[in-house]
Amino acid sequence: MNLSEIIFKGYVPIVLSWIFPILMLFFAVFLEPNIQIGVFLLLLLAIIVGMLIPGIVISWLIIGLTTVGSGILLFGYLVIPVNDKVILLLAFPIEAMLVNLVSNWLLKWRSLGPNIASIHRYREHYNLDTKLLTSHNAEKVYSKEIMAIKNYPSYNLSMNITEIHWQNWQQYRQFHPDNQRKVLHDFAREIKHTRLPSELIYYLGDARFLIISYRVDENTQKTINDTTQKSLQQAFKTPAIQFKWATQQINYDNYDQFIYFADICKHLDRVMETDIITEYSREGN
Repeated sequence: MNLSEIIFKGYVPIVLSWIFPILMLFFAVFLEPNIQIGVFLLLLLAIIVGMLIPGIVISWLIIGLTTVGSGILLFGYLVIPVNDKVILLLAFPIEAMLVNLVSNWLLKWRSLGPNIASIHRYREHYNLDTKLLTSHNAEKVYSKEIMAIKNYPSYNLSMNITEIHWQNWQQYRQFHPDNQRKVLHDFAREIKHTRLPSELIYYLGDARFLIISYRVDENTQKTINDTTQKSLQQAFKTPAIQFKWATQQINYDNYDQFIYFADICKHLDRVMETDIITEYSREGN
């Protein structure tokens, strides 16, 4: 059960557990004093029972007491109006059930409390829509590889950074808010199928995917990227889904231009923006 579900399931019982006794006491004002006292005691007993006794025991207790109470009030020799009998029969079981639901919700919320920090850390490192690690992990891996390229020039280390961006995802979200998460999931799955096992794929947010490839020459990298691009174009043919691409190889000769993860992200964004401007210029001509 996730956090939002627990909160939702707790709000309704809390509100009803307050409204119901208020309504009962409001109607009891117009009844006989003995009935008023009976309704008040039943509601008080229901609150105590709902807070202290497990739900399954309360269920059997409600069944037993309701059966006995119905037999006494409906078939006994008590001269009580029908409306009074109904109020007396409903006061205990309904309030006890509502209070028990609230009590269970509070216990679940309390048990979830110590894990909230862990849940936030998990969401920071892992995106549930795409089933991919996030930029937090990508930045760590990138920084370690940059340090390795810097410290071991004789190893001739290199890496290719590729970014794929669904450029019109915001417009798509406006018209298909419920379907966007599924589309992102399908994107990630398609990208995984076309990449090498050694490549690392991350989701940066805002419909942006980052791929880190180690020691792959430019021709091979271009071939892999072309395969991924064709696969995405075939899988998503709608005009509402269009992609931007940018790739940069980093080695000992140029690593100092991309020391920080933010540097390579800005560079790739500029490359994609330049490609769009160039494409529009060609179309205009």
